[in-house]
Amino acid sequence: MEIEKQRGISVASSVMQMEYRDCVINLLDTPGHPDCSDATYRVLTAVDAALMVIDAANGVEPQTIRLLQVCRARNTPIITFINKMDREVREPLELLSEIEGHLGMDAVPFSWPVGMGKAFGGVFDIRRDRMRA
Repeated sequence: MEIEKQRGISVASSVMQMEYRDCVINLLDTPGHPDCSDATYRVLTAVDAALMVIDAANGVEPQTIRLLQVCRARNTPIITFINKMDREVREPLELLSEIEGHLGMDAVPFSWPVGMGKAFGGVFDIRRDRMRA
């Protein structure tokens, strides 16, 4: 879309369906940009759970807080994922502290980044005690 090229953002929603064990999972990807918040709010009213993606360079953004409030109002379970660790980003402990402080939730890492930016080598799976490249 032309607007996506002009503004450097994604404004389209997409859906991907997959099977995991005995479950069918529908993953709905909605734009996180504030201009698209109405569509995202509508999607959040119909989901069973949410995957909250936090940019490792920007941390918790105002839109993240607003969308989290929608999930909380509906008791929607949330899994948080921090992405873009392969870029120059903030320290993982700083990000966890920000999530806990700004969002009022306990952050319990299941994996930990090994290196950041150009030195990023993958993540260490804490539960399985092994590296994932």
